[in-house]
Amino acid sequence: MASKSSVRSLRHALNGVFSVYKPTGYTSRDAVNMVQDSLSEQLRLRMDFTKKLKNRDKIKIGHGGTLDPLAEGVLILGVGDGCKKLHDFLHCTKEYLVLAKFGQATDSYDSEGTITHSGSTSHISRQSLLSILPQFKGEITQVPPIYSAISIQGKRAYDYARQGIALPRPIEPRQVQILALDLVEFHHPYAVYRVECGGGTYMRSLVHDIGLALGSYSHMTGLKRTRQGTMTIQDALELTMVDDNSNDSDASSSSSINSTSNSSGTKMKHIDLDKVIKLLH
Repeated sequence: MASKSSVRSLRHALNGVFSVYKPTGYTSRDAVNMVQDSLSEQLRLRMDFTKKLKNRDKIKIGHGGTLDPLAEGVLILGVGDGCKKLHDFLHCTKEYLVLAKFGQATDSYDSEGTITHSGSTSHISRQSLLSILPQFKGEITQVPPIYSAISIQGKRAYDYARQGIALPRPIEPRQVQILALDLVEFHHPYAVYRVECGGGTYMRSLVHDIGLALGSYSHMTGLKRTRQGTMTIQDALELTMVDDNSNDSDASSSSSINSTSNSSGTKMKHIDLDKVIKLLH
């Protein structure tokens, strides 16, 4: 049986910062828990611990900036002492590819919300879109969506929204920095933007406001974070899921996350411990 000091050494066995590629359909917390479980299990086996780990005994881990379930891309993770560095990533610059659809606004400003307004898009062209984008560059004023983690009187804005409770006061506008805003593609009624921005910028609000500026409505249908600080997609470990019943050895060996068995004999997702160690900053 492992001693208490040995278990504590496992919790702090990894120290540093690395990044993973969060797929769509998962919350940032889902990804964090997945990585925590997998790395803790591998460390348990390497350190010859026979007893199943309790949650408090698993590696210390956190993330440096939320990605919504609709979003994918670079998610910064800190382990051990690396958790102290995560605050720096909240305020660093980020880059995104943003997919938007014109003609409809939703309560969440994205495709997962309920449609609140509809409008014509016949007047929207590539040229008209390009003509209004410059007004969204530089330091701009932005109101975060109600489905956000903004705190209002000690409660998250999204909690008010999900419970159908009116906000005690309006969400206050904030100043954000848009360092670059480029139109990558336009296929009516869809547009793809490349955005480089400072911390605290909501892509959903940007898309919503662009639709209003064009005399119509718009909501976000996809989001990919391609860079956060100095970490890019190329630095991120893929969280590719492998079917538990798959016999494809090539797929299993090439993925950063695979299916494996934990001490209870059930299936779990696996991220390669050695790859994480090599990436730690």
